[in-house]
Amino acid sequence: MKPRFVLRYRGDGARPDDDVARIRALDDVVVVDSSTRMLLVESEPEQLRALLGTLPEWIMAPEQQYGVPDTRKQVERPPG
Repeated sequence: MKPRFVLRYRGDGARPDDDVARIRALDDVVVVDSSTRMLLVESEPEQLRALLGTLPEWIMAPEQQYGVPDTRKQVERPPG
């Protein structure tokens, strides 16, 4: 599995369609999810960094995942 990165557009308004088309056109880049200002992509970091060097209003960060604690009640000792 390739690493995942969040690409965020920092400019005014919605992300430019031309920029998104350039990101999607990269070899081996898979857009996993998108919103009006962000993309979640699977790709090797080198080619993304090279492209984003030409797109100054975009920033890249590795995807972060957090565990959710189990809040269900637990039995302290069995009945009996």
